Amino acid sequence: MDIREYGQADIEVVLNKVRGIKKDIGTYQQHVFTDYGDYMVRLTNGSIRIYPEELQFSKELFHERLKDISFRFRNK
Repeated sequence: MDIREYGQADIEVVLNKVRGIKKDIGTYQQHVFTDYGDYMVRLTNGSIRIYPEELQFSKELFHERLKDISFRFRNK
């Protein structure tokens, strides 16, 4: 897999899909690429971890994967 830096627009695509499952996910504020090779996204009401492959294949994320992502949401 090519490693590339994903930006806010890429992350917003995934967040919008995940909000279809978990409506209380807040608005994007900022993100960082972690030493673990994933993205930690700060939201207005918490944070969520997103893996690069979820961003790379955001158009092809199935319901079960979106549920997995939603379980990573942490309230403040």
